[in-house]
Formats: sequence, structure tokens, C-alpha cells
Amino acid sequence: MAGEEQNHYGTKQETTILKKETFYKTMKVNYLLTILSEDRKGLVSIITTMLNRKGIAMDSIHAAKTDSHNEVLITIELWSTAEEIKNMAARLRNIIEVCRVETCPKADAWYQKVGLYTLDQQANQAGLFNQLQRHGATVATCFNDEVVVQRIGRDEDLQRLYNELEGPCLKRFSKSAAIALKPLEEQSSVISRAA
Repeated sequence: MAGEEQNHYGTKQETTILKKETFYKTMKVNYLLTILSEDRKGLVSIITTMLNRKGIAMDSIHAAKTDSHNEVLITIELWSTAEEIKNMAARLRNIIEVCRVETCPKADAWYQKVGLYTLDQQANQAGLFNQLQRHGATVATCFNDEVVVQRIGRDEDLQRLYNELEGPCLKRFSKSAAIALKPLEEQSSVISRAA
């Protein structure tokens, strides 16, 4: 192209694109790692050890049996680069009990968490229960002078409700690990079981 400055990488525009690609390959992003596997004792320990050895930071982990009696769905929320997560997924696929592994940036993932908010009984007088309904939260239980409210949603949904409830009536808050909503289905269960 006439008038474009060249260097040993190409034009300035090509160099800028190259730098952006390198930046995104090395930038740590919040991912959801979802694993469908046969139910085996110690499998979660093996997986977390593999992640720890590579220095991949985990925010949360959730494991539960599926409707198939011998399978578990493991969802791990972690921070990693695109290259690290790609390599780790390949290593996890080599575990004989693992049927399927999927990775997705958390921002693009289909997941839910449960937020538990412990409120003082005076929350009713403060008019907070109208806010609960507006946010789709429900009362889970009441005991002594406390009310436990639950809200199911993504992190941003739980944070919005937390921001509204924050104050003297909110005693405690906790949230569960991420649970993948998008089902993992084996592409060919006959072939994988026969192998």
C-alpha cells in the first residue's frame, strides 16, 4: 500500500493487530470449565491438583450427579489465559473417566448461582420486601430474629440485589458456586463407551 510505513512485522496496522492478539492470548479472563464424567472417587481432587500445578486460580467449584446415575457434572469458575485453558481442556480429556470438557468465558456462559441474604426482622419495617419481589428473590426461611432470602441468577443479578439491601438490615451474604445451565451431551455415547 502506498504511503504506509513498513517495519519487519509489516504495516503499522498489521503490527497493531498482532499486538492486540498477543495481549488477548496472555490476558487472564474468567472462564467456566464444565466437565461431564463418570462418577469416580477422587476425580475432583485429580482435576483441582492439575489446575493448581499450572497455577490456575479457581474461584469456585461445583460437582453434582446428573440424571444419568453414573455421571457427574463438574463446573469450575477460574481465571486463565486462552492458551492455558485450551491446553488444560486437552489434558482433562485424556482422563479416562471424562466424557466431555467445555470451556467458555464466563461473560458468555449460561450459568446460575444462588445468593443467600440474611436480613434482620426489621427489614420488613424498612420496606425491603418490596425490593425483594422486584428482584425475583424469595424468602427461604425465618428463624429467631432473622429472615433468609434467596435469589437465583448470574453474578450481576446477585450484586444488584446486594447493593439494594446493603445497610443495617443485611447481616450476612453468601453465594454458591456457578452451575452450568447448558447441558453437555456426548456426541456419540456408543463410540466412546465402546472404545
